[in-house]
Amino acid sequence: MRIAEVAMPVPLEKAFDYEVPPALAASVAPGSRVRGPFGPRTLVGFVLSVRDGEPTRELKPLAKAMDPEPLLTAEQMALARWLAVRYCAPIGECVRSLVPPSLRSAMRPVFLPKAGPLPEPPEAPPAGFELTAGQSASFKRLDALLEARRYAAALIHGVPASGKTEVYLRLLRRAARGGGQALFLVPEIALTKPFFAEFSAGMGLPVALWHSGVGAKAKREAWLGLRAGSVRVVVGARSAALLPFKDLRLVVVDEEQDESYKEDDNAPYYHARDVVMERAKTAGALVVLGSATPSLESYSLAVPGGPVELLRMDERVAKGTPPPVVRVLARRGLERDCLSPELLAAVKERLQLREQVILLVNRRGYSNFVMCQGCSWVARCPTCAVAFVHHKGAAADLQDLFAGPAGYSLLCHHCGKDEPVPAVCGRCGKGPLKFSGVGTQKVVEELRSKLPGARVLRMDGDSTAGEKATEAGVWGAFRDGKADILVGTKLVAKGYHFPRVTLVGVVDADTMLSMPDFRAAERTVQMLVQAAGRAGRADKAGLVILQTAQPAHYAIQSVARGDYAGYAREELGLRRDLRYPPAASLARLLFLGKTEKATRAAGEAVAEALRAGSSDPDAVLGPAPGVHSKFEDWWRWHVLVKAADPAKLAEAVAAAKAVPLPSGVRVKVNVDPYDMF
Repeated sequence: MRIAEVAMPVPLEKAFDYEVPPALAASVAPGSRVRGPFGPRTLVGFVLSVRDGEPTRELKPLAKAMDPEPLLTAEQMALARWLAVRYCAPIGECVRSLVPPSLRSAMRPVFLPKAGPLPEPPEAPPAGFELTAGQSASFKRLDALLEARRYAAALIHGVPASGKTEVYLRLLRRAARGGGQALFLVPEIALTKPFFAEFSAGMGLPVALWHSGVGAKAKREAWLGLRAGSVRVVVGARSAALLPFKDLRLVVVDEEQDESYKEDDNAPYYHARDVVMERAKTAGALVVLGSATPSLESYSLAVPGGPVELLRMDERVAKGTPPPVVRVLARRGLERDCLSPELLAAVKERLQLREQVILLVNRRGYSNFVMCQGCSWVARCPTCAVAFVHHKGAAADLQDLFAGPAGYSLLCHHCGKDEPVPAVCGRCGKGPLKFSGVGTQKVVEELRSKLPGARVLRMDGDSTAGEKATEAGVWGAFRDGKADILVGTKLVAKGYHFPRVTLVGVVDADTMLSMPDFRAAERTVQMLVQAAGRAGRADKAGLVILQTAQPAHYAIQSVARGDYAGYAREELGLRRDLRYPPAASLARLLFLGKTEKATRAAGEAVAEALRAGSSDPDAVLGPAPGVHSKFEDWWRWHVLVKAADPAKLAEAVAAAKAVPLPSGVRVKVNVDPYDMF
């Protein structure tokens, strides 16, 4: 009997055997899309393998082969299996992630296009500038690795404004010669838009754009074009790492440290950097990672004799402009104003010189929470159990912090629930109530009060929510000089180039530093360095002012000194001592249930089973309530499992999944998670 192993789009750990009827034998092969019965339903899955043999039980026959030839390549099928093992994910969901919905669920046959004659990319026009020594040396080395047509990986550690993008563009054009394909990954949708039009015009070849905002038709055309080899270059966000390629030669991962490269919403919970490095090994391609603040995972690999070659670019493109000066201002956190006199004076000076200013406030809203000063009650969302954020509406009176939905209100940043601001404490019925913390709205209000006439823009998740081009509208207005000051969350610290910005102020550098997350210091350093890199990128020197209550913290001091290598050495030592990534592999088992008792019991049962079966009980942490202990009416408890060997981690996860859970409780397994909340 002909037997097909089929991955169905269900959250189960195994594939399923089906009988291949003789009429379908010629059409069913690995990578084929097939339809078959699954319980009372009929589902469309993908064939993993085909074999001859006698089954041990009666098999259901496949009903239909959907397409005239396999949709997925052998490399993609191997990738699906790797994803399932690496991230302890169901194979059906791994295969499902490789195909866009418009193709995956198509009821009509999908015909693969045939690539015609492929044009060569035109020669690049003469550059109007000379490469820096760092750019020249990095490009020369990477070009040699690209021409070798063997797998290699390199990390460009370049200071902000060192011109990494110019190196990328030259490499991408080289990679597209002779039918080659290249992938350029960027961390945010917004970063693809300012860059894409100019980049695609300069390439002179078909270039695809890939992210969640691209329409179904365009995605279908791009996917099939890449599969056939007619699309040579793709610029995209995280999910572009899973696209099909006929002749992949180069992958560039810009801002490789960015946490958005980690999928945390839908299985498999992959990291795009790890995916492209695995795929490049099969394709014999070059992977180029770039960052001013490399992830410690990448930095730890870029050691002499390690698997990743380190290339440094320490010189800014604007050779006559020195790196920005970084000043640390100690604040106790008790001050009434958001902006210190020193920072406010520096802003005034820049406005007088007709220069621009960026102020980073990594919290949207007006105040971070509302608390009773009498009994310490905090207004919380009843659905998510997290503190409501105090927001200012469009019609708010500056003197009235309780003015209802048109004025001030409370908003949950997780489920979107909003409520009026209470006049008295929700527990003791008294008060007084205190509005604590600083959000972008409060900083904008203070600027308009103290600097009347200053043109202020705000960039955060609220101000950009209604824009079709996300934050491109605010970005474009500030770039075109329609505002003097840009106040925003970490969006403003991304890879934007504003030549007139000479001052960057960080209103509260401690926002992320005290989070219950082993990556808190790393994320703080990365955010601060990226923000600092927006200052003085052209012909005028830049100044960076960090307001902090922890001026002596090693992370803050490393930013002030411009010493990322020193920070990395200290942080990697701590990670080794505590056995956290990259010194060990980590799995987070997140239990979700409708009652706290059952959810906690599930975590306790799994943790007890793992400790009983482990020679290292200290490698199992928890259970403990999540930082967000309740989210959208789901209670959350988690268990962390550490292992030096990824194979041992997979064994522990398998053992955890074998433990029966109370009714109504499910578990989410995230390997090497970035979301610890």
